Amino acid sequence: MGKDLKTLLTNPFDKDICQENSLEAFQAQCLNIAKTLLEGYCIQCGNKYYYFAEIEFYYYEKDRWNKEWNEKTYPRKNKKAGDFFFHYSGFDICFNSNFDKDTAKYGGILIRSLKDNAGKFITGPSVCSLEILNTCFELNALPKLISQSNSNSKICKKPISRYGIDDVDLCYYDEQIKNKLTNEFEDATWDYSKKKNGEVKGIKKIIRYYKKRFETQ
Repeated sequence: MGKDLKTLLTNPFDKDICQENSLEAFQAQCLNIAKTLLEGYCIQCGNKYYYFAEIEFYYYEKDRWNKEWNEKTYPRKNKKAGDFFFHYSGFDICFNSNFDKDTAKYGGILIRSLKDNAGKFITGPSVCSLEILNTCFELNALPKLISQSNSNSKICKKPISRYGIDDVDLCYYDEQIKNKLTNEFEDATWDYSKKKNGEVKGIKKIIRYYKKRFETQ
């Protein structure tokens, strides 16, 4: 991982960057990090490369912002800037963790969608996590966050708000994902998704969900 990204993730929202409780400054720093990841980094698993196509920010810092999106961020224990953190919802790239009772701050960037070096999109946090783990197992290699230009990346003009949170945008994506839904997602692993009664939801419904998700922004 490049030194610049590690430095960027170490204390990304300190008060000298995001003065007081400025959401505008917080958003600007999220955009800065998003552009860095989407345009200049990828995950390497052996001879396979995965570029970031959709990411979502989670961050907590004691006594700052005091918003729902802040309070619901859970600890990434013993994690340093740039570490991977696999969990029940997918996996994150972590910020530096600090659990001091007076200065606690922690969080990470949830990976929601990836694009492999063949141009195929992998969509959904859990699906991305399984893709990385299975590929690394098959190739007997650990995942690495490396510096590599993604010249085709075009970051979204308008970020997406997290479900139930209207006052701050936390999800950033590559514009290409909107244009590839109908042809690139036809063989996606979303067809394993089922309703509570066991009925398979089907790929077309998932595509419609993603179209609505992006087109309404």
